[in-house]
Amino acid sequence: MRFSVLVVDDEKMPREILRNYVPWETLQVGRVEEAEDGAQALEMARLHRPDIVISDVKMPRMNGLELASAVREMYPDCQFIFLSGYTDKEYLKGAIKLRAASYVEKPIDLEELITVVREVTEELEKQSLPDPQLLFYRGENGDFSQPNNGQVYVYEKAVFTALGNLIRHKRRSESLELTARIYRELRQCEGTPPEVVRNIYCQIVFALLAAAESRNITAVTEQGDYLLYTAAKQPTLWLLWQALTESMQTYFQAVESNSQDLVTRVDKYLAAHLSDSELTVQAVASELGFVHTYLCSAYKKNSGLTVNQKLTELRMERAKNLLADPTRKLYEVAHDVGYLDGKYFVKLFTKEVGISPRLYRENLCCHEE
Repeated sequence: MRFSVLVVDDEKMPREILRNYVPWETLQVGRVEEAEDGAQALEMARLHRPDIVISDVKMPRMNGLELASAVREMYPDCQFIFLSGYTDKEYLKGAIKLRAASYVEKPIDLEELITVVREVTEELEKQSLPDPQLLFYRGENGDFSQPNNGQVYVYEKAVFTALGNLIRHKRRSESLELTARIYRELRQCEGTPPEVVRNIYCQIVFALLAAAESRNITAVTEQGDYLLYTAAKQPTLWLLWQALTESMQTYFQAVESNSQDLVTRVDKYLAAHLSDSELTVQAVASELGFVHTYLCSAYKKNSGLTVNQKLTELRMERAKNLLADPTRKLYEVAHDVGYLDGKYFVKLFTKEVGISPRLYRENLCCHEE
């Protein structure tokens, strides 16, 4: 239970009624103390620091208003509920001046008092919660004793443009370092509204998703809805950035893996479609699920050849095998390896192999004899 109550009344019966018949546990009250008058209550308040004081107004030695004034000097947030059988306007004025939580007339109506106590504890509960903006920056277990530092993050477009370029160019360590730097700077700018931070997060997510889509990184593109949902639902900056960092790691791991098997996938596809005279790099990229420009760049970087150079190489190797059959005419060989123009095939074969197809076949026949 969160709260403590001090009941003050110079009459024993009201104290016993309040102690025994108010359902304190359901009101989030864990400790109830009693005092017989204002002077004793003041000493007990110093000792126990109550959250709520339920006090009679008219008492010997120190009345309820004097008690409230003294306790408020020590504990400004302590809440008072006054009890009185008198309708003296001066008491009511005093209670109002002291910002009393409520004023309940005697004889005590328990239902009314319970309602009042519940309202007070609910209000105290709200006041005890940290500032939602501080909660966003410091997390549920952070230190909320210090006020919001009030600093506002200064958005620099060039920084986020640079991050997008790093992601696109697969510069993993630099991308993660810059993302971590942005996080640290945001962490120190608690005056920045969380919705602004969430928009910044979304900008990075969009850059990541665009890069992932261009490389067919489905492990990331399939997370798109989740990542954008995260922008609105993650309660803290740390959880927001953790989700982003994990997705960036997934992206870079997939990029590295894709770069290694991309050449194999392209080579297999080319070998299976050599006879297609209309085969283009754009068609290969589309069939394999890559953006054309990315496929060209990644293939050249990892194989040392362009896709068209590899296609020509594979076609020439196939043509050599077909030329070993003396019954095949040259135009048939050309058609079988994807060239409808026989003259162009002869010219290209001669350039790539160093001799004409006819001479190549003759040399094969000579070696066989």
